[in-house]
Amino acid sequence: MPQFDPANLLSQMVWFIAIFAVLYFAVVRPTLPKVGRVIDERESRVGADLDAAEKAKGEADVVRARYDEGMTSAREAAQAQVAKAKAEAASAVEARMKDVAARLDAQADAAAATLGAARAAARDSLSATTTELTAQAVARLTGLDVPPAEIAAAIAAQK
Repeated sequence: MPQFDPANLLSQMVWFIAIFAVLYFAVVRPTLPKVGRVIDERESRVGADLDAAEKAKGEADVVRARYDEGMTSAREAAQAQVAKAKAEAASAVEARMKDVAARLDAQADAAAATLGAARAAARDSLSATTTELTAQAVARLTGLDVPPAEIAAAIAAQK
């Protein structure tokens, strides 16, 4: 193989060093700082993004805490309003029940009075009817005409 020929080794080494130096100084040396700056810039951008993300997370946590507090206070206010409405409804129902009970009691008292009057009238009428029927029965059975006053006296003596 010609590349391993010792006669060409020195010229190959010179060309190798020359090409390496040209490539190093023409390509690597100018681009290496640019690559370093890009890496540093990217690293600082990532760090800034992480800091911004942490800051945004902190702000989001504060907003979430405010939201939770607002929801809790709104829930408590709603429960208080519901309890107040229930209490008002219960007192309104109780007042209406008292009114209805008073009206029903008045109607029951009126009905009892009417019933008492009807009973008294029925008793009075029953006494008169009994006296009249007894007078008619005695007249049919015996043929005697008994005055209603005597029959009423006899009935009263039986009681």
